[in-house]
Amino acid sequence: MFNVLSLRCRLRKSIEAPSTVESLCACHIRLPMLSQLSLNCLQNLRQFAPSPTSWHTVSLSRRAAVLILLHPNSLGDLSVVLTMRGPTLSSFSSQAALPGGKADSESESEFSTARREAYEEIGLPLLLDPKKYVLEEIVTLPAHLARNWLVVRPTVAYLSHLNASDGPIKINDVLELDQSTTNEEVSAVFTVPFERFLRVGEGWYKGSWMDWGGLRRRQHVFSVKVTDSDIIPNNISMRGQLVYKVWGLTARMLLDAARIAYAREPEMECSTNPGDELLISKMIEIGKLGATRDKSEQRVRFSDLFDKELLAQL
Repeated sequence: MFNVLSLRCRLRKSIEAPSTVESLCACHIRLPMLSQLSLNCLQNLRQFAPSPTSWHTVSLSRRAAVLILLHPNSLGDLSVVLTMRGPTLSSFSSQAALPGGKADSESESEFSTARREAYEEIGLPLLLDPKKYVLEEIVTLPAHLARNWLVVRPTVAYLSHLNASDGPIKINDVLELDQSTTNEEVSAVFTVPFERFLRVGEGWYKGSWMDWGGLRRRQHVFSVKVTDSDIIPNNISMRGQLVYKVWGLTARMLLDAARIAYAREPEMECSTNPGDELLISKMIEIGKLGATRDKSEQRVRFSDLFDKELLAQL
């Protein structure tokens, strides 16, 4: 049985660093907001122990982090916040993404990086009103190697009201972003029920196996319907666009996080291990992922670097 008293006694890490008493109260008050499944989901994430990471070993020029921001929705389930990247960005323009970006300094942690970028991209305040909201930093998951050879770590946080009587989070009320905001970083902000990334369905999911430089990877594509509650900055119209396509590394990170959170395998085929920590460490061992980034790296085949036995593990 889920141990509520044990959960209430856990201290929560928050960007606002509330006092111990405030943390305990917040934990006590927030419990009724969520279904038992969602409570268990958060607990699973808190208890997850990621493998050792190479994120801090690679050069600063390679480090990036994204924020998997969870919040309670009107059904008592968890939803996650996603964006559509702006059409003028130099990399991955007009693609669905998690808020995030590159680290600014050697001392900046994964969570601090993702948190700062979430403020810059979607207007998630760095200092939330402590009388209204609580933000819990839950866990940082294994790193992934992006196609541009950045080392990206997803960090999971949970945003909720301080008082249960305030109901579910309406992300539009929290973000400093609306239709009139000028924002080159994103063209839309939307939310998706977190558990859906474990499910297949007509019109929702398509998947296929692909070759990435000699590595076998599953390509996941999720189709999220455009809704009236989405935040569309820059006074632009989404008329004619029916869905957002969530795919690539973003889809893989969400699926991996949902597998850990809900403690079950997805309905679709997927790669065995979450993240690319082994691949990244092996790349470092042979002198790859140095400080200088070069577009020619993206043409390198891993099958030219590693033997078949190791490739099968990666």
